[in-house]
Amino acid sequence: MRNNYKPTLILVLAIAAFTLPRKASADVVTDWNLITVKATKVAKYNSNLSSRIEAIEAIAVYDAVNSIKKIGTPYHFYAPPAHPASAQAAAAQAAHDVLVNYFPAQKPHIDSALTISLSQANDGPVDAGKAIGSASAADIIALRINDGAEPNVGYAGPAKPGVGEYRPTPGGFTPGINQQWGKVKPFLLKSDDQFRPVAPPPVNSEEFKKGIALVEQLGSSASAKRTEDQTHIAQFYKQDAELTVNEAARVLALTHKTSLETNALVFVLADIAEADARIAIWDSKYTYLLWRPVTALNADADGGVTNNYSKWKPLLETPPHPSYPCGHCGTVTAGFEVLKKFFGDNNTIELHTTTAGEPARTITSLTKGEEENSWSRVYGGIHYPFDNDASNGLGKKVAEFVLSHGPKKK
Repeated sequence: MRNNYKPTLILVLAIAAFTLPRKASADVVTDWNLITVKATKVAKYNSNLSSRIEAIEAIAVYDAVNSIKKIGTPYHFYAPPAHPASAQAAAAQAAHDVLVNYFPAQKPHIDSALTISLSQANDGPVDAGKAIGSASAADIIALRINDGAEPNVGYAGPAKPGVGEYRPTPGGFTPGINQQWGKVKPFLLKSDDQFRPVAPPPVNSEEFKKGIALVEQLGSSASAKRTEDQTHIAQFYKQDAELTVNEAARVLALTHKTSLETNALVFVLADIAEADARIAIWDSKYTYLLWRPVTALNADADGGVTNNYSKWKPLLETPPHPSYPCGHCGTVTAGFEVLKKFFGDNNTIELHTTTAGEPARTITSLTKGEEENSWSRVYGGIHYPFDNDASNGLGKKVAEFVLSHGPKKK
C-alpha cells in the first residue's frame, strides 16, 4: 500500500550545500537516504566510511518501520508498539538520530529536515513513531561501537617494494588509505575473507601482460585508442561508487511506485551489500598488495621507478590503495544485484554524477550500469581488467549472501 507522505525538495536543501545528483523523491525512506548520502559527503567521507554510515542508517530505518508494519524478519531491533504509531515518523526519527550521532556538527540542518518530515507524517501518532525510531537508531549505533572502523590506519608501503608490490602512487604519494577496513566487522558476512578471490595473476604471466597492455592503450592520459564516449564513461563514474547505487535505488523506487515498506527493505539490503562488499574488497586489497598500473607502467625491471613516473600517466588520478580487486566495481555490482531482485534488470535510468561538467548518462539495464562502471576504471588507467572481474564476482557473491541471510518479507 502506498502512503500519503509528500516528499519535498526542502528536505534536500536542509543539509548544507553540496552538489549531488538530482533527487528522485518517492517517500520518507528515499528522502532520508539522500540526506544521509549528502551528510557523508559534507563530512568529506570516502566510500568506505560513507557506505558504513549508509548501512547503519538503512538498518535503523528498516527495523523501525518493520516494528510497526511487520514487514518480515528484523535485522536486530524489533519492538512492535502496543498502540498505533506512524511508520513515517519512525523512519525519519531513526535516520535523524543516526546522522546526529555521527555528524554532530550538522545537527542544525538534520534537525530542520526532521521537523519537515514529522510535519508531513500522516499515517498514525507521530510521537509513538518517533519513540520507535529513536530506539531502533540507538540499537544499531550500540551494535556498531568498536566494529573496527576506527582508528584509521594508513599504509606507507614496504621500505623496498619488489616487482608487483604496491607502493604510494602519484597524486601526493600519500599512504594507502584504510588499511584496517578489511578487518571491520561485516554487517552480514560471516567474515571479511568469506569471498576473498584467488590471487591476481603473476606479473610475468600472459594474463597480466595482456591486462596491462590494454590499460596502457586505453587508460593513458594521451590515449589515441580510447573513444570519446569511453572518456565520458571514465569521468562519469569517477564519483564515489555508493552514490551511483543509491541514486539508482531512489530512481527505481519512484519509477516503480514502491511502498514505504518495500523501500525500507530495498535500501537496507542494497546498502548492507555495498558496505560488506567494500569490507571484503579491502581485505583482499591489503592481502595481495598488487601495484597499480601507474607504477607497473613506469617500473624498471627490478620493480623500482627511476623515471619520476613520467613515462606513462593515467587519465584519472590513481586512488591511494592497492589495485586488486577493484573497489568501485564490487561496490556497484553488489548494490545493483540487490536492485535486480526487486526491480528486474531491464530498467531505463538516467544517472547523474558529481564530476564537474560531465553530463548525465542513461543506462537501459542495471547490467549495463555494472559494465560501464567497471570499464570506467580501465578507461581511466587505474585498474586492470582482472581487478574488475575478480571484484564483480565478489560483489555478486556478497549480494547473493545478503539476499539470502538479510531481512526478508514474511
